[in-house]
Amino acid sequence: MAADRSRSDMAEESERLEAIAMTGRGIAHDINNLMETVLGNVALLRGDLNSDHPRVATLEAIEKAAELAGNLTQRILAVTQGSKRKPEPVNLNSIVYHLLLVEETRLAPSVRIVRHIDPDLWRVLAEHTAIAQVALNLATNAVDALNGKGRVTVRTRNVVLDPEQIPEGSGLKPGPFVLLSIEDDGEGMSPHTLAKVFEPGFSTRNGQSGHGLATARKIVERYHGHIQINSFAGKGTVCRVYIPAIDAAKAVKAGPSQSGVPAGEETIMVVDDERMILEVTAETLRRLGYRTLTAKNGQEAVDLARSHEGPIHLVLLDLSMPVMGGADAFPRIKAIRPETRFIVCTGFEQELVSSHLLEAGGVDSFLLKPFRLSALAHEIRKVLDTRDAA
Repeated sequence: MAADRSRSDMAEESERLEAIAMTGRGIAHDINNLMETVLGNVALLRGDLNSDHPRVATLEAIEKAAELAGNLTQRILAVTQGSKRKPEPVNLNSIVYHLLLVEETRLAPSVRIVRHIDPDLWRVLAEHTAIAQVALNLATNAVDALNGKGRVTVRTRNVVLDPEQIPEGSGLKPGPFVLLSIEDDGEGMSPHTLAKVFEPGFSTRNGQSGHGLATARKIVERYHGHIQINSFAGKGTVCRVYIPAIDAAKAVKAGPSQSGVPAGEETIMVVDDERMILEVTAETLRRLGYRTLTAKNGQEAVDLARSHEGPIHLVLLDLSMPVMGGADAFPRIKAIRPETRFIVCTGFEQELVSSHLLEAGGVDSFLLKPFRLSALAHEIRKVLDTRDAA
């Protein structure tokens, strides 16, 4: 009887946890959609204002708050989706923008964190949470090295390493890589200290354990990458993380719009069940010169793909929708229009669905909600120009 009661209690606890997880995922989904609407309307307002308008700073504050809220939903999803995840295409800019943005106040209340990111960054094949842990460990070490005062610079960029550029002892092969570098202008390290930084638990601070450099190196090496650390006493430290790129696409060809955001003339179908997201995204794309079609669910998107007489160059596809979700609509649209490109926009089911869609073929990119529409504009051009170059 005791064993039976124990099994019953375990089953009840499992059901309770699953109910909590489902509730958390639903809340995260709704918050992401609301923040996506906020970011979209801010982008439209900024397009109507000159860069020196006094309200631009207010809009930037709204953008930052929306991105912070979006990152909090990713924390919810990280808890509710569990720890076992497969590697998938990851854009390190999302980590630099979202993770470090949220952690900045905790990490560095008196330290300035500066970001220099490549908007056309290639993706890497990795597990998002693991790479985020690497970035957070390196950022934490950089902040600690400043003793409360100074600057940390975070950069992302694409690099193509020739044989003579391969870091010594890294085991890397020549080719395209994504480079994440985190640099501080702190006290630096002596050669003796530098030689020990990857030892488990090593720390330059008495009585404290290290901030996971050994773990960070294992994670990066798991994805066939390399961490290089250079430091000189009194001159600061720079950590460079090299991870092989999986889609070294050619540079964006389209000319920028007046706002500096890449524009185009192609036809794009926007598919989302949230009316506000649908309207603001379509309006933004129209302002950038694109022709737009809209659908409120997957079934409408399939019907439109079948009935529209002209070309549909790209579909922006939400995953979680009533009537027919994006995962079911995708193969149907692809069958009707095999030349159409797809960007899946989701903040809810990426880990659950993206690997399935990638295996099916035809999905060109994923964007995690909420995102700035300027980021969407760059991603659109990257996908469409890759098509033209193929």
